[in-house]
Amino acid sequence: MQDLTPLEIQKQTFSKSFKGYQPEEVQGYLHLVAEEIERLVRDVDRLSRENVMLREELEDHNQRERILKDTLLSAQKVSEEVKANARKEAELIVKDAELLSERLVMQAMARVADLESAIQDLKVERRSARIKLQATLDTIQHLLMLDAEQEANEHPITSMYRKNSE
Repeated sequence: MQDLTPLEIQKQTFSKSFKGYQPEEVQGYLHLVAEEIERLVRDVDRLSRENVMLREELEDHNQRERILKDTLLSAQKVSEEVKANARKEAELIVKDAELLSERLVMQAMARVADLESAIQDLKVERRSARIKLQATLDTIQHLLMLDAEQEANEHPITSMYRKNSE
């Protein structure tokens, strides 16, 4: 059967026979069927266009969804890479800081050792200076005592002579 159009249904004619259907009723009914088919054809046409449009929208949405998924995956990968790089960089910074602190501690310990050595050297020098000073004081005291003894043993005239010459 071929596709019937509403116009073909309305133009359809039948042969007349005795005891057949009333032609006006048949024509009225054919007119109603034609209108219904026309409405159905319009609905089918509208639904077909709507279907095409909805399929295009669906394809657009599917395309966007794929793009969003790809973008999300890329963002997750980038995020993981950034985290991994940040972790590595933090580890390097910590290692550098540890090495620097160890070097500074070693330098400080070497400086402390140098200062302790210098303090010991200064203590030795102080002891040596005290001993020399004590020896000098002892020598001066000894000389003063000798001088006092000499003056006591001298004659009064020599003593006078000496006082005058001074």
